[in-house]
Amino acid sequence: MTGKLYWTDTGGGTISYCDLDGNDAQDLITGLQSPLGIVVDKAGGKLYWTDYGSNKVQRADLDGSNIEDLVGDLPMPRHMAIDLNANHIYWTDSSANKVQRANFDGSDLRDLVSGIPGAGIALDLENGKMYWADPFEGKRNLRANLDGSEIEDLASGLGVHVGIALDVNNDRMYWADAETDKVQSSNLDGTHVRDVVSGGGAPRCIVLHLEVQKMYWNGVGTNTIYRADLDGANVETILADYNHPCGLAVVVD
Repeated sequence: MTGKLYWTDTGGGTISYCDLDGNDAQDLITGLQSPLGIVVDKAGGKLYWTDYGSNKVQRADLDGSNIEDLVGDLPMPRHMAIDLNANHIYWTDSSANKVQRANFDGSDLRDLVSGIPGAGIALDLENGKMYWADPFEGKRNLRANLDGSEIEDLASGLGVHVGIALDVNNDRMYWADAETDKVQSSNLDGTHVRDVVSGGGAPRCIVLHLEVQKMYWNGVGTNTIYRADLDGANVETILADYNHPCGLAVVVD
């Protein structure tokens, strides 16, 4: 199966991509300040990212051209998720303590959750839920409806985990925890927490490639992007020697 892995590099101010095995790595966009979260709308021909250095949500064409500012004056926009059905982008803001949403063009900006520091975010569109992390105060994962209502605390007692990914069909949530140096998982309701990978290079972001039962994560302590099976077996180094690889997105051809 072919496709691309996209990532942001907050230290280098770049957005780059390679094939799913880590080959043919190329810089797509350069000269950004501190890009962090990234999502891709392949059908619409756009990629979206947050840049906490410029306090913006931005987008560009898939070839890196036509960069647009969508939302500005955001204190600390972090990770992103995308709802292709409703044409919505979601992101967390760890300084404003919010989860926010806007249309693809940046219009209709809404605060969905306020008062909770937010990091990684993932959507379960089938069941109308969003999941995100509070790695700062509550050290927990949370879940709510897509409009921000009915907030639930899930797994707690975690570390600095700022990336979340979902395998809804198998009732699993994964997260990357830089404090414990682990990739962990639980049921979607937060029960049955288990270690998947230990010694993950201080992981912060994670993305799943469910078609082949693989996961990718970044090691900010090693400036490396890794890949493994969903059970943590067969850990591989995909890319190394980057300034600060952060947000990840997988796009399958």
